[in-house]
Amino acid sequence: MYRVLSVLITGLFVATACGAPVTPSARIRVENAWAVPSAAGAPSHSGMAGGEKSSAVYFVIVNATNTPDALSGATTPVAASAELNETLRVGDVAKMVPVPRVEVPAQGRVEFKPGGLHIMLMGVTQELAVGKKIAVTLRFEKSGAMTLDVPIQLEKSK
Repeated sequence: MYRVLSVLITGLFVATACGAPVTPSARIRVENAWAVPSAAGAPSHSGMAGGEKSSAVYFVIVNATNTPDALSGATTPVAASAELNETLRVGDVAKMVPVPRVEVPAQGRVEFKPGGLHIMLMGVTQELAVGKKIAVTLRFEKSGAMTLDVPIQLEKSK
C-alpha cells in the first residue's frame, strides 16, 4: 500500500517538474463570482429592447501560471446573450462598451467589478433573485471552458 502511494506521489512530482500539461482548472482560477438580480429597463445597451431584463456578472480571474491567457467569451442558459463589457466614463456619462477579449497576464489577476469590466447578460429569461445561483461558462483562449455556479446577490460578499 505504502509503495503504491509512494510511486503515485513520485510520479506526480516528476510530471509537475517536467512541465506536464495542466488541467484548465489549475491554469486559471475564478474567485468571488457574483451576479446582480435581473432588472427590467436597465441602462440602454446596443441591441437591448426597452424593458428587456438584464444582469451583470462580476468575479476575479487569477492566472497562477507563467503563460498569459485571455477570456474570449461567456454563455449562460439564463440569458439570450452574455457579452464581455467595460464601463467607460466620458465626462459625466457612463457608457458600456463591448470588448472582444480580456487579457489575463501570466502570474496576474483581472477584476470584473461594478463600474469596470463585467459580463452583461441581456435578454434574461428567468427571474434572477437574491439567493439563487446561475451557471455561467467562461471561454479562455488557452485554458478552455470553465463553468461557474454564480450566486445572485446585491453586492460583493466581503
